[in-house]
Amino acid sequence: MKRSRSCSPTFLAIKQHKPTSPTTHLTYHALEEHNHNIPSLPPCALLQMALEERAHSLSDIPIIPPPSTRSSQRSRSSSPVRPSDAQYRGGHLRRAKIFVGDEIPASISCYVNTSIFHNLTSSGNDHLYQISERLWRKSKELEKKPSGEAEWTEALYAALNDLKPVEFEAVRNRDWRTDLKPPVHNPRPTIPRKRSELHQPLQENAATDSLYPSPDSSRVIEPAIPVFRLKDPRPDICVGLSDDSLADSLEHAKGRDIAQSLLLDMQDTSTLISDPHVTPLGLRFPFLIVEAKAGATGGNLYQAQNQAAVGGSTALLILKGLSDLRDSQDLNRENQDCVETSDESGQATPDIKLNLAFSITTEGPVHELWLHFRKPNEDFQMVCIGIWRTTSKDGSLNFLRHLSAILRWGNGEFKDNLVSILQDL
Repeated sequence: MKRSRSCSPTFLAIKQHKPTSPTTHLTYHALEEHNHNIPSLPPCALLQMALEERAHSLSDIPIIPPPSTRSSQRSRSSSPVRPSDAQYRGGHLRRAKIFVGDEIPASISCYVNTSIFHNLTSSGNDHLYQISERLWRKSKELEKKPSGEAEWTEALYAALNDLKPVEFEAVRNRDWRTDLKPPVHNPRPTIPRKRSELHQPLQENAATDSLYPSPDSSRVIEPAIPVFRLKDPRPDICVGLSDDSLADSLEHAKGRDIAQSLLLDMQDTSTLISDPHVTPLGLRFPFLIVEAKAGATGGNLYQAQNQAAVGGSTALLILKGLSDLRDSQDLNRENQDCVETSDESGQATPDIKLNLAFSITTEGPVHELWLHFRKPNEDFQMVCIGIWRTTSKDGSLNFLRHLSAILRWGNGEFKDNLVSILQDL
């Protein structure tokens, strides 16, 4: 039996063609007869041959990504990322001249010790003991559970609400206006090089750039400049004077109508911003803020301190707005010689009263008390003056004694100084 063999049409056509003699000359007629007898390749075979030839010709050429791909890769690698807590303090706060942990000047230390914390064991101890007992029991209860910021803030707010006078307002978790924050010094654009240095590389690379322009050349010459911004304050608790209490204090000197509308008109005309909230809440001249964190939910004191540093500095700027308004009124009433004489004599106590604010930072049961003030060189300072743990009976009581002293000062000398200035405006 003969073995059958399958052949393609092209192969059969070549096989059936009558072979030529080896001695056949390569003439025009022979080539024409050869082309006539050999069938042409099918289109699919021609396409495959063309693709193989193209692939072979491009195999030695390196593949370069398009400019858009390279620039997008570079932009992703150099895109700004959220700074760490340490970077925020060392970069953002420092550029706003806000410093944490310095020493208290002697004049401010003397005033604080003699006018605010001079009588911590005064009258009202029975009421204070009851509030301290409740805060201690609540802290012990929260410590047994993975309690978050809201629970710890609520415990402190309850104690603060029991301590504060009726003349005060205490609000929670409300945004402050972004235009009240301390200004931040941002880097200036890159200093241009000397003209000779600037043109030399451009001339050397002129021919190359004309043939192969670089889409990223501008990025290389002018690198991106970082922009530093402070986070907008949003204290967990904010304490200040109420609209009604200030109106009552101003009524005798200004009359009822003017007393009720004075701060409203100043706020609406941006003459004096005394309520820091985006939506005004009738809380004027905040002097105490609280920033609470909970270790159970990943918060810590360092984060709370960073937030309190901005809020406390903003409170100082609000008070500075009032003192600047007072100074401008004095300039209109007195001649320059009298102003220079008063400046040389110095003003101690009134300036200190308008240059103090307090903040409380917490991490669970740990409560820190901070003093905010501004140095003559306009640096904002934040100094810790005490730390207590409210799961301890003594710690809870001592903490509330200091808090009660601040509230008494706020309703006393602090408020009286504000009212005396507002009466003269």
